[in-house]
Amino acid sequence: MSHHYRINGSMIQQFSGKPVSIIGTVSKVHPSGDVLDLETSDKQHIVVRSSEHIADINPGSIIEVLGNVDNRNQIMCDTIVAFEPEQTANFDMDMYNQAVMLFQHYPQDYLVNL
Repeated sequence: MSHHYRINGSMIQQFSGKPVSIIGTVSKVHPSGDVLDLETSDKQHIVVRSSEHIADINPGSIIEVLGNVDNRNQIMCDTIVAFEPEQTANFDMDMYNQAVMLFQHYPQDYLVNL
């Protein structure tokens, strides 16, 4: 079982080389199909890379990315969870971001287990 730390965009440098979970809104899917730009819960913009084609993800979609932070402060993703619009219609990104900041005070209690 692997563990991922829940982070926001401003925390990405602290987790270089570590497994993370990050939620955000897709800004752009690059034409190559293996890179996307993500606006994180704290309004930071990060790049997510995949070794596989990223299918059925559209700009504006809220997703969760599980992967490792590389030395460029980009995420090499293992898994992308795309939420249906009806699942995120009432999702409060600011409230989620506050929760992520709280998680940092108790990291051992808020790991994502796979």
